[in-house]
Amino acid sequence: MYLDYPSSVDPALRLFAEFRVPDRPRRLIVSMHGWHGCVKKAHPDNVVPPPDPDWFDIQPEMRGRGDAAGKPDCNGWELQDVVDAVEFAKARFADRILDPDLVTLRGGSGGGGNVFALLGKFPDYFCRARSECGISDYALWHRNDADGEFRDELEGAGWIGGSPDTNPEAYLSRGGLTTVSNLLTPLLIFHGETDIRVPSEHSRRYAAEARRLGKGSLVTYHEFPGVGTRSHYGNMTPEQETYRRDAGRAFLVANPKPLSIPRTGRFVVAGYLKTKEFEVVLDSIDRVCALNYDLDAERFDLAGPTARWADLRRRTAAGPLPVRRLPVARKAL
Repeated sequence: MYLDYPSSVDPALRLFAEFRVPDRPRRLIVSMHGWHGCVKKAHPDNVVPPPDPDWFDIQPEMRGRGDAAGKPDCNGWELQDVVDAVEFAKARFADRILDPDLVTLRGGSGGGGNVFALLGKFPDYFCRARSECGISDYALWHRNDADGEFRDELEGAGWIGGSPDTNPEAYLSRGGLTTVSNLLTPLLIFHGETDIRVPSEHSRRYAAEARRLGKGSLVTYHEFPGVGTRSHYGNMTPEQETYRRDAGRAFLVANPKPLSIPRTGRFVVAGYLKTKEFEVVLDSIDRVCALNYDLDAERFDLAGPTARWADLRRRTAAGPLPVRRLPVARKAL
C-alpha cells in the first residue's frame, strides 16, 4: 500500500512509501529505487528484485519523486526520510513485523549509492545490506558523466549544487566512499564490469577502501565479467542472473544480528551521523568532520575544514537528552 508518513526533520513535509505488508509477521527490508526512478511507477533505473512475500518490504519514495514532496538532495536529508519510513512502519504495523531490531537494506544504481551512504550515516541501524551498481563517489560520477545525463540534476537542479570543483566538500559529504570507516554492517556488492552509466570503479574503490581500513571482512564484492552497457546488467547471462538472485538473497537472510557501536572510537560525520547512542548534526549538510568520542567519559571532539559547530543529542534508556552545541576545531580531514 502506498501511504504517506511524517518527516522527523520537517513536519510540514509529506512523504510517501510503498509498504508491502505481509499476511503474517516478517522481517523488514528497505528497497531503494533508482536515480531517475520512483516507486509509484516502473522505471528502468529501478534495480530492485521483484516482490518477495518472505519480507515486509518498504520502498521509500525519495523527495520530489512520485507523490513525495520536497526537493531531491542526493544523500542529504532524503536519507533520514528512509529511516523515518521504517520507524513509521514499526509503529503502524507492529503486528506484521517479526523483529523490529533487524532491518535489512538493498538498492541498485542510484539506490545502490543510497545504500553506501546510509551505512555511513546510520552505522548501527541496518543489520545486513546489498548494493548493486551503486555510486560511491559523486565527484567521480560527475567527472565521468561524458553525456551529461546526471550533471543537470547534480548541478542545475541542485541535488548537490555546483560541481566537484566549485563545491568539493558537498560532493565529499554525499558519497559513501567518504564514510567507509564507519561501516559496521555486513555488505554485499554487485557490479557489472563494463557498466557505462555507473562504472564498476565505484564499487571497486569502495571495496578497496574497506580493505585498507580493516573493514574488508564486512564487504563481499562480486563483479560480473563482461556485464554492463547503458543498462547496468546488459549482456548478463542466465547463469549470472541466477547467481545474482540466489547469492543476493542468501546473503541478506544469513545470520542477521543487531549492531551496536563501540564505547569509544572515531567516526566520519558527513552532514550528520545518527547512532543508537547519539546523533551529531553539522551546521550544514555539505560539511564533513572527524568525530572522536568516548561514551563513558561523555567526550565528543569534532574537527573539520569548514564546519563551525554541530548539534549533539545523546540517547539514553529514559529517552533523548537535550541538544548540546559543540564547537568544531578547524582541521583538514
